[in-house]
Amino acid sequence: MTDLSLGTRPIVRYHFDGKRWQTEAADVVEETPVTLFVNGAEYVTAAVTAIDLKDWVLGFLAGDGVISRAEDLTIFQWRPDDGQIWVRVPAFRPLPATSRYLGSCCGQSRPGFFNPTGVEPLRVTHTLQIDDMRKAFGRLSDWSSLQHSGGLHAAGLARGATLLLARADVGRHNALDKVYGAALSHPATLSQAYVVFSGRLSAEIVWKARAMGVEAIVSNAAPTSLGIDLADQLGITTVGFLRGDELSAFSHPERLSLPRLPRAGD
Repeated sequence: MTDLSLGTRPIVRYHFDGKRWQTEAADVVEETPVTLFVNGAEYVTAAVTAIDLKDWVLGFLAGDGVISRAEDLTIFQWRPDDGQIWVRVPAFRPLPATSRYLGSCCGQSRPGFFNPTGVEPLRVTHTLQIDDMRKAFGRLSDWSSLQHSGGLHAAGLARGATLLLARADVGRHNALDKVYGAALSHPATLSQAYVVFSGRLSAEIVWKARAMGVEAIVSNAAPTSLGIDLADQLGITTVGFLRGDELSAFSHPERLSLPRLPRAGD
């Protein structure tokens, strides 16, 4: 997995410990404005952490319906001095004046997820074991804890108790785009997988999960009302407040299997 120190820079901070001030070395997460050009046309400017950028581009464009496979993107050029990414998608013709500007705290704000007509809900195909979800989320947390900035959101794909891949970014939606992009390069990782996630379960995040075709999102954070409504419509299980032995299911709990309780004599 990615070395998370690549997404931070060192600073000197002034810390008050309750009695006195002192200076100390610290890390702060990088938040970089990056402009994406598709086929020569400006497509979007977003605030991202400049690690795993190709994964971010693949996931972002797949979520927008521009590509469906990693192979649809034939050229990728990152120009760090200019803060620009240039890509080639031969089958895509960008419309005039389609460029957007996204902050690290905001998603793509697609109007479609307010009324997802024509999108088929996902059907239950497998059961999620709660103990497995705890273990997979614990592995995501262990990896995320390697950062010292405290400013990166983490997202991953898990199957059973196994964390298949993980990505991080200053924006929670960017982190999930990076996971989607990485999965497009290894499509088998999406089979019977679910998302483990450190951020709030908003409608934008649920929409991205549906684009990926995953049936569940597991987080230690809270959902939003629109996120729950959308998950209900799209057939996605949302699990929040996963902390220790506790969790809350907000939509489609039929996929969840409780751990077997010990019987007398076991």
